[in-house]
Amino acid sequence: KKIQPWREIKEWKYNDWMGWWDQGDGKLFYGLHVENGRVKDEGDFRLKTALRVIVDTYNLPMVMSPTQSIIIRDIDPKDKDDIEKILADHGLKPIEEVDPLNRLAMACPALPLCGLAQTEAERKMPDYLAQMRSLLNKMNLSDEEILMRMTGCPNGCARPYMAELAFVGDGPKSYQVWLGGSPVLTRTAFPFKAKMKNTDLEATVEPILAMFIQQRQNFEAFGDFCHRVGAEAIEAFSASYVPGSVKAIS
Repeated sequence: KKIQPWREIKEWKYNDWMGWWDQGDGKLFYGLHVENGRVKDEGDFRLKTALRVIVDTYNLPMVMSPTQSIIIRDIDPKDKDDIEKILADHGLKPIEEVDPLNRLAMACPALPLCGLAQTEAERKMPDYLAQMRSLLNKMNLSDEEILMRMTGCPNGCARPYMAELAFVGDGPKSYQVWLGGSPVLTRTAFPFKAKMKNTDLEATVEPILAMFIQQRQNFEAFGDFCHRVGAEAIEAFSASYVPGSVKAIS
């Protein structure tokens, strides 16, 4: 059979479908952000209980999303306010209050649940996200949204090899650093650093962000910038960078 000629693919747009959406049949669906896919009750944060209350009260179907979150389907519009109250009463933030870094991030379970894991991922990612948020704020880049991924081994279950910035576990308390994936996950990243100690995040990333500030093109995303300039240029800039010497104009 003759192969059909190729067709141009429309520009891809990344959407995680979090928050409230019209389902198209008179019902609504709600995308509930679940950090690293972990459904749990911990202190005032009671996601597990909230989901149980919603299911027991409304008997709604749920779908696990490709970004480790949950889609609650077939919601009657009249129940929207009550469901929002259930979520709020159980300590869950509306999607508008979730840090974009956290919303875009993913990590695999890794230690202690995965026998292949060589180091932490799910339990380390919140600390890395907090450090990245602090660093971005310090460098006047608080509005930047960088898609980050972390895995405990090179198998890549959290899809790190397409992320703008990724940390791939390669030994105890050690990560490979990958750069240059697409913010819409349509391009493979490149390996930048073979081994980074888990305490060296800021020292590794700050020079890259400084170069990004100085050399980015208009509205260029972090991953697109890294892809354009390449590993050698970033390595050369990082080698001569003085910590704290570059900030974006606020």
